[in-house]
Amino acid sequence: MNLVTRLKRSVIFVLTLGVFGCASDNQNEPQAKYLVSDVAFVNGHVFNAEDGFVDYVFIVREGAVIANVKNLTSDFSGKIVDLAGKWVIPGLIDMHTHSYGNFIPNAKNDSPGTEVIAQRILKAGVTGFVDLFGYEKKLFEVRAKQRSGVFVGADMYTSLTCFTAPNGHCSEYGIPTRTVTTVEEAKSQMDDLAQYKPDVIKIVYQPTDDQPSISKEVFAQLVKSADEFGIKTIVHIKTWQDVRDAVEVGASAVTHVPRGEIPLDVPVLMAQSGVAMIPTLAVHNDFVNFLFDESVLDAPLLKQLVPELLIAAYKSQSLLEKYKDRKAEFEARNRIAFAAVKAIHKAGVRVLVGTDAGNWNTVQGYSVHREMKLLSEAGFTPEEAIAAASTYSAEFLGIKVGTNEGERANFVVLNTSPTKNILNTQDIAFVVKDGKVVVPKE
Repeated sequence: MNLVTRLKRSVIFVLTLGVFGCASDNQNEPQAKYLVSDVAFVNGHVFNAEDGFVDYVFIVREGAVIANVKNLTSDFSGKIVDLAGKWVIPGLIDMHTHSYGNFIPNAKNDSPGTEVIAQRILKAGVTGFVDLFGYEKKLFEVRAKQRSGVFVGADMYTSLTCFTAPNGHCSEYGIPTRTVTTVEEAKSQMDDLAQYKPDVIKIVYQPTDDQPSISKEVFAQLVKSADEFGIKTIVHIKTWQDVRDAVEVGASAVTHVPRGEIPLDVPVLMAQSGVAMIPTLAVHNDFVNFLFDESVLDAPLLKQLVPELLIAAYKSQSLLEKYKDRKAEFEARNRIAFAAVKAIHKAGVRVLVGTDAGNWNTVQGYSVHREMKLLSEAGFTPEEAIAAASTYSAEFLGIKVGTNEGERANFVVLNTSPTKNILNTQDIAFVVKDGKVVVPKE
């Protein structure tokens, strides 16, 4: 390393300490000068994806974490929040949702709209979500309002729309979507959508489905065009061959777990390509629990998030009667899906938490916790499930949120240890977003 390079790196290091403070293990070294407005969170067990839960102090200034230290020095003049006996995880992110509201069996849906959902799910510690298809113009408008601070809600990311074939999946809901049949249309439609700055691109690719699908050639062009704009692609798939094709054309992620046992080559292909998976086990595999596990519908957190009508609908005797003889079938299907996710995870594929909320047996916010529970049944440790629901999802989106230096202070304080039971992520003491307590409100 030459002298100029060493000097440049020394300057960068000094400036970094000046901005973020000292994170040295030697607590006798001077820390950065703190402000009266700074807030130090002390004595908590704090999660990071590399080490699990560790004990350290993190200091927040103007919505961002400016320092991680083992102990405060006597010159700290700001506010101190004691988290003794508490567990801290980064704000949760739902990587696949439809934020109009919640489906209710045999009743009018709970449909308050995206703005209300963005505010409501903060109660569940969900500080970010990715809407993967709705009314394009409306999603664009609500996202602008959220980002400009018109209302305080979870950070909104969205594909705005969905690329599909004419009469393909997404077109059946009566919502305008972007349909393409040729490479030229794929290029022009992507050029047009890009001006609205979607956070991700959603593509429907399921050529063996009974609904029409885009061709592999068009699929490849959509991914290529998205890459040229620097936007990641999330692909709705149905079969394991669809996953292979997604790997081949260079998609960023696939969403859903295909039916049937996973072929041996698929986890390896996914791991080698770097494609992520968003399993959405909640939408496909949690129905049996909504019906036959009373604790799911009796959870205190659920009752904070939805009207009683929704809970009562899933508890209705008529619904139980309709499906009572299929419990063993559902459980067998779940075992196959869990085995597939376990194989993918074991191969080193990055798995992200998404729920496909807005559909059957999902609830906005709550189902993020259910997804983590289902991942644990697929062999994830609690720490791995939390990382999939927070740190890794943030990395996919290219954002920095949590409790590490330089991150926006979005985090959730829990009353009980999620390492003992992943369901304890639902035992929320309070939620902080952009450095402010939003649940319960300050």
